[in-house]
Amino acid sequence: MKNLLALLLLILPLFGYGQSKTTQEFSKAHDDAFVLFFYKNTLNMLNQDDNPEFAELIKDIEKMKFIRVDTKSAGFTKDDYKKLVAKYHDEDFEDLMNMRHEGMNVNAYIQEDDGVTTGIVMLMQDDSTISVLDIKGAVPISKLMTVISKVKALDN
Repeated sequence: MKNLLALLLLILPLFGYGQSKTTQEFSKAHDDAFVLFFYKNTLNMLNQDDNPEFAELIKDIEKMKFIRVDTKSAGFTKDDYKKLVAKYHDEDFEDLMNMRHEGMNVNAYIQEDDGVTTGIVMLMQDDSTISVLDIKGAVPISKLMTVISKVKALDN
């Protein structure tokens, strides 16, 4: 009994920190996609210069998952995009902002629990790709473009 309780205590926190169900489904549906995972310790290791701005940017991020899919080879359509957005809305993500950034259309969605940000999803689309950046935790809203630029730089 003690072993079972200990095992449950070790496993249960993992379920609380998973990416959104929609992101998981999107990733499984596109198993040939370019995928990057960033956990808190990985993000800290990226800050090799001890940049205080970067440290502030990542301090409330538990983990991030970045997925890039070639829309043409995957047959990803505008209807697929609308369905993806609807699934995020079903998970209680709310529209945060829509913009263009570095040649991409970016739609950001936020998930909150009692006024505390628990997740941010950004859908970034250009002429040939769609990318999903699923952030578990929080990023200052004024720094979202910095996050996008840094992830895009790692992608190139």
